[in-house]
Amino acid sequence: MRLHLLLFTVMLSACASQGPASRPTFFTPHVAAVAPSTPSEDYGTAHPFLLLDSASDGRWILACQAREDTNGDGRIETVFGYHGNIVGDALRPYLFLEPGAGIRIDEVLAVAPTGRFLVLVRDTTLWLLDVEAREEKVLASEVIPDTTSPQPPLRASFSRDGLRLLYLRPEAGRPVAVVRDLLQGTERVLDAGRGLIGQVLLDPSGQWAVFDVVEDTNSDGKESWPQEDTTLASATCRGPVSSSSHFGWEGDTPVRRYRRLEGGPLLQGDDILQPMGEGMLRRAPDRSIILEHADGRRETWVPSSCNATLVFADAVHEQVVVVCETQPELGPVELHGARVHQPLGWRVSLPFSDRYVGLSGSDGRLLSLLASSEPGPSKAVDTVIDLKQRTVRVVPFGDLVASLGAHALLQERVKPVEPDGRWGERLWLWNVETGFPPNVLSESPDSGLLRAGDTVLIMGKRIDLRTGKVLGEASEALALDIQGRVLRPIEPSSPLSGPVRWEPALKTYESQRTR
Repeated sequence: MRLHLLLFTVMLSACASQGPASRPTFFTPHVAAVAPSTPSEDYGTAHPFLLLDSASDGRWILACQAREDTNGDGRIETVFGYHGNIVGDALRPYLFLEPGAGIRIDEVLAVAPTGRFLVLVRDTTLWLLDVEAREEKVLASEVIPDTTSPQPPLRASFSRDGLRLLYLRPEAGRPVAVVRDLLQGTERVLDAGRGLIGQVLLDPSGQWAVFDVVEDTNSDGKESWPQEDTTLASATCRGPVSSSSHFGWEGDTPVRRYRRLEGGPLLQGDDILQPMGEGMLRRAPDRSIILEHADGRRETWVPSSCNATLVFADAVHEQVVVVCETQPELGPVELHGARVHQPLGWRVSLPFSDRYVGLSGSDGRLLSLLASSEPGPSKAVDTVIDLKQRTVRVVPFGDLVASLGAHALLQERVKPVEPDGRWGERLWLWNVETGFPPNVLSESPDSGLLRAGDTVLIMGKRIDLRTGKVLGEASEALALDIQGRVLRPIEPSSPLSGPVRWEPALKTYESQRTR
């Protein structure tokens, strides 16, 4: 009897000591039965509201709110400054996993491209949230949040498929890089070499870890991650930025290193360009560009005669876009790979700048480029390279704002016929593959772009980019989800105030009139 009583007492003591530690921090049992398609309810409180991000299915929302009179003026209000700074009461970040007041957090480090996983800091603890399985995992403790930097370093990164995570974990007062298999729940530490790791990045393919490391390069006796001198406000809860100034950097100069997750040496050097699937693009001493495979084989993709500058690495089609610096002022644009060596018939100004190029779609098929088909930089026009078809087309008018596959949306600024003479916007759908003249989809003063999965909301139209079809009409909103809902404030105001709620994007005239 005494033994049974003793065991029972020990069990009660163990349960009591484990109870608080095992109690859910983010997910609660009653929420587990709530489907993401639950009819809309209010998120947030009736205070200043700044949306940061939301899941494509509307399952979670990240936002900043000012809920306290932090400046002591007797009221709660905020105004955004020109540099994204907050004038008035302080905004704090909140995570909403269900309707209501949300959960106060310190900062979000990474969101998986699939939206399933989030990495965030709360009360000096680094958390991994699996929103689909409604599970939470402590990744690290004694984590100091960075809530003041205008450009905080990347301390967590997901692969494109959302199945691998690379993050920094403090150990003995120094960060170490850890890669985690999100389905199996296994982890291992990766050696980043000598120095202080300030930033980690997982290559989108999930096959390479990228480390930015600092050593004591300025000989001040300590390793210091560089900080930019700028007028930009903190990135944690930053408002719209109208302008900013930049005055340089302070701290040590970082070096970039690479390690293949499946094994191999730590790579560093000026000859390394970037990962390309399982291989690495490198520059040979003769200025050619080679692909070094995981087994050590080397293929010359771009000949030395090109004297190439790498513009874009297209892993899907196993090719690269380069500019050959063989002529003064203008360089020919070419495609190269193991089985392709194709001039595109266009040229760009030299020296080449990243501001000439941009991706418009998540599938990486269409690459926009400011290029010229005639001598002289002044002849440059907006073009689109179809990386699948390996063709170039001139953008007929406007700006390329979104694309998927061969479908591209062009936004054109037009002067309306009304007497007030105000400029308007016109939206066109263009099939880059066929090159047929684009079709007008909308004329509206609304100009914002929201995206969820394959659909976008722009200029009052909800459009399926994969099919190129208009799904319906909708007015401006804060966010869009794949269920055809939009996030809107309950009481529209300027500046925006909560709460907000999900509601159908397409509303009847009567519901709009009585709102």
